[in-house]
Amino acid sequence: MQSASTVQVTIRRFGVWNAALGLLVATAMSVVAGWLLAWHEESAAWSRAALLALALVILCGVIGLARRQPIALRWDGLRWYVTDPHGGLRDCGVSEMRVMLDLGGWMLLMYQADAALPRRWQGGWIPVQRRGIEDRWQSLRVAVHSRRTEAVAPAALDRQIQSG
Repeated sequence: MQSASTVQVTIRRFGVWNAALGLLVATAMSVVAGWLLAWHEESAAWSRAALLALALVILCGVIGLARRQPIALRWDGLRWYVTDPHGGLRDCGVSEMRVMLDLGGWMLLMYQADAALPRRWQGGWIPVQRRGIEDRWQSLRVAVHSRRTEAVAPAALDRQIQSG
């Protein structure tokens, strides 16, 4: 079986992801507000303050998740490369890219990078939507859903090329 053809995309739009996070925040804030309204005891003032602090932590955490840098994904026919989503410019060689959720026009990808990289670059989640990459969407979907061939170490690949 042939692997998918090469594809390279830069993910810049995260509208669906941000909408889902907004819904998550609205739900969490509703739960916190319900708890606050349900407690009418005077002695529960400390718990109200704790729940309010929790709501602020949730809100700040989701704002941090919503502020994403562009992410470049590249499939060379053998392996995936992800431009460091933590702000650097280096490619992380990815040993595994899996589709965790596919809604047709939106996918949630999970990647596991090579173990030789620093821990913070060893894996993560990438929300991908069709909007903004319409011309390469089908190629990207084929690549992430394609059956993986056995990983070949670069040195072994060089030896195969030299032996002809």
